[in-house]
Amino acid sequence: MPASMARRHTKATMTKTGSGAVAMKRWQEIEGHPDSVARAVEAGLTPFQAEIVAKRMPEADTDTIRKGFVDVRLANLDSPDTLPGIEAATERLVSAVLLEQVIAIETDHDVDGVTSHAILYRTLVHVMGHAPEKVQSYIGHRLKEGYGLSDAVVDRILAADEKPQLVVTADNGTADEDRIARLAGEGVDTIVTDHHAVPEAGPPRSAVACVSPARDDSAYPDTTIAGCMVAWLLAMRVYRQWCEVQGLDDPGPGRAALIDMLPEVALGTIADCVSLGESVNNRTIVRKGLDRINADDPRPCWRVAKRHTCQHGAPFTEERLAFDVGPRINARGRLDEAMAGVKFLLSKDEGEAEQWWSVLDAENTQRRAVEKAMKDVAIGKAEAQVSKGVSGIMVWMENGHSGVHGIVASRVLERYGRPTLCVSPVHESGDRVTGSARGVEGVHVERALRQVKADLGNRVMKFGGHAGAGGITLERSALDALEESWNAACNEQAQAHGLVLEPLLQVEAWPEGGFDDRRVRELEALAPFGERFRRPVYALKALIQTVKAMGQEKTHLRLALKTDGGTYGAVYFNAAEPGGETQWRSGQSVWVAASVGLNHYMGHCRLQLVVREMRPANQEQAAV
Repeated sequence: MPASMARRHTKATMTKTGSGAVAMKRWQEIEGHPDSVARAVEAGLTPFQAEIVAKRMPEADTDTIRKGFVDVRLANLDSPDTLPGIEAATERLVSAVLLEQVIAIETDHDVDGVTSHAILYRTLVHVMGHAPEKVQSYIGHRLKEGYGLSDAVVDRILAADEKPQLVVTADNGTADEDRIARLAGEGVDTIVTDHHAVPEAGPPRSAVACVSPARDDSAYPDTTIAGCMVAWLLAMRVYRQWCEVQGLDDPGPGRAALIDMLPEVALGTIADCVSLGESVNNRTIVRKGLDRINADDPRPCWRVAKRHTCQHGAPFTEERLAFDVGPRINARGRLDEAMAGVKFLLSKDEGEAEQWWSVLDAENTQRRAVEKAMKDVAIGKAEAQVSKGVSGIMVWMENGHSGVHGIVASRVLERYGRPTLCVSPVHESGDRVTGSARGVEGVHVERALRQVKADLGNRVMKFGGHAGAGGITLERSALDALEESWNAACNEQAQAHGLVLEPLLQVEAWPEGGFDDRRVRELEALAPFGERFRRPVYALKALIQTVKAMGQEKTHLRLALKTDGGTYGAVYFNAAEPGGETQWRSGQSVWVAASVGLNHYMGHCRLQLVVREMRPANQEQAAV
């Protein structure tokens, strides 16, 4: 793309694709930061890599860049000893194992919770040798029991044939003081491990310990880590003390088993959409977790996952975690109970892993059908609100499925660029509703829900979350007030940050000389890409040489795009009607927004563009 176009974008228009008429995003170039580029080069990156990193992490110092991209080692992780509550949690957990007490693991039903569950179970049983019959597993049924350590889950814990002496939570518990107090009253201790925002009342007083980087008194320097990493850090600390108590001279085997759980930590981290920008911890965990999956002989679950998702010798990547494994595990927790995901991760052999993969795959197919039906309804309702100029969209679905709220909210947000809250009735309850919210950068979801709680008072029964996502349960009679309060809270934050809430696609200028294999490999070396460190999307002008429909329903396109720097193969997903009808023709001049990667096929590896949006080159242009 000519340099003169580097600060230009195409106005949003309507175009018809396989999914119907959709609003196209406004293209906005990411600005460069010369000082940041210099720091990145000093850290050891090439000039091309430094430009990419500097645009995403303009404030990062040289040491952060070096540890996050050049010298990626587990030794660079922040010490778990600085997490508040970890000493008390460690002592109680080691004591429970020494005394052969019954330990209950209670976690959330999403991927972060499921991976946390597997990590805690493997640590207790496989690393520390705690008897399997002394470990109980609890994950709340999303529809029937709600989120977190709910009263229904506590009922099950207390009704167990052998009541546990200790409950360890993961990815929830911080906001569950009442339930933890109830357990304490029955003689059951609770250790909370979590990463969600702490309520104004503070960490749960009745817990033996609350291990969380989100606490105000936390000395742990990274508040972005996922719940699964908090659980893994506790496991590392517990094993260290276990070795001291047992007088083990060689802690190597147990430590190796803990390192072998890094794929689970990577999966939970990617799926929970925490930052992969300036968090050295998150970047390191994901990179090292992927290294374990791509090793010669990973555990059975990962061998099966690779076989089903990586074709023609392609490596297992963060995209496979995000788009293949994560959704399958999430689907089970959204539509039913989530233990199938735990059992998949704990599979002893490939046969068992294959069986659980089939269960998760079938559930994911059902989830997609439910999601599509809900999304179609949600888009119609959201369109009416956007036309009125709301800052925060609230979609009420009388016949909605609360297990798919978060996904639907994400789809609406992606389409309209505004924080979105999807709400439906609570399962088997006529007077309560529940919702899931997703936010944009600059609108903190948990803070918005906290404002809703302040506005609606006791009509809000429960809420929680973090910057990008959250959930709420409240009285059905408060629906109108919820819509007004949510919009006001989002609008207040948007105005405070000077945000223009609209669908944006951030793009970068096509590099001079285009791409060759060397430059692509420089790009791939910056992985993992994800939240707060998005894979670059480049804007370029091209001529369509060939176009061919592909896929079972012919809704995807394979293109050859000619540019000044050469001709590139490209794919454009969902760009045609079923059967292959499309507006794109050979000989058309187009503006293309596309990411660049490697396509592995039949033993060969080729550069390939993945088109995000495309529009005719004669479409009206406007300066940014």
